[in-house]
Amino acid sequence: MKIKSYFNKITQPQVVQIEGIKVKIPSFTSDVIRKAIYGGFYESDELQLIKSKLTQEDVVMEIGGGLGLTSAYCAKQIGNDRVFTFEANPALEPAIKENYALNLVEPQLEICLVGDRSGFRDFYVGNNFWSSSIYNKAKGAKPITVPVISFNEKVRQIDPTFLLLDIEGGEYELVEYADFHNIRKLMIEIHSCLTPEQIQFVNNRLAQSGFHLVEAASSEEFYFER
Repeated sequence: MKIKSYFNKITQPQVVQIEGIKVKIPSFTSDVIRKAIYGGFYESDELQLIKSKLTQEDVVMEIGGGLGLTSAYCAKQIGNDRVFTFEANPALEPAIKENYALNLVEPQLEICLVGDRSGFRDFYVGNNFWSSSIYNKAKGAKPITVPVISFNEKVRQIDPTFLLLDIEGGEYELVEYADFHNIRKLMIEIHSCLTPEQIQFVNNRLAQSGFHLVEAASSEEFYFER
């Protein structure tokens, strides 16, 4: 480890507060992600959209839990029993649970991929955990085998009104088979790793499902309603 990097890790605070949510930074967090957290950029676009769109009547289903920041925020606003989050990377589970405990919340957490059907699938874990994906797109990413649950089955079971979707390019595959059921609000990150044709497919499929674009928080972060 570089001396400067090591010095930063032992001198910078390991717990930060973002939108009222305490976030403990795991020791394995890369310098890139640390800079985003300390700089106030980590999930900032997502949180601003959630703050303005979430209501007490919503039931949230989040795919791509990260460090548990957005699900903890949602649980603070609308209650644990109305927030369901899914994270494919098992290495993040202790960090998510620790952050939930720090904030005295306990959303419903499952460590698995969400896909077309139940089973198992390779998942590529990147050095920057936010680049982990079903696609081998990050330099140095290592494949692991993870369980998969059916998206459509979970949607029917949970009956969410608000879907948060950040799955590093997996949105292209998901919208092919997704039954959006009673989902009225959709916050989706459409990643630049997709080809223009794939991005167009995602937008067309959402339009066919009755969604219209309400707000773009960034070049990749979009909020739709129907």
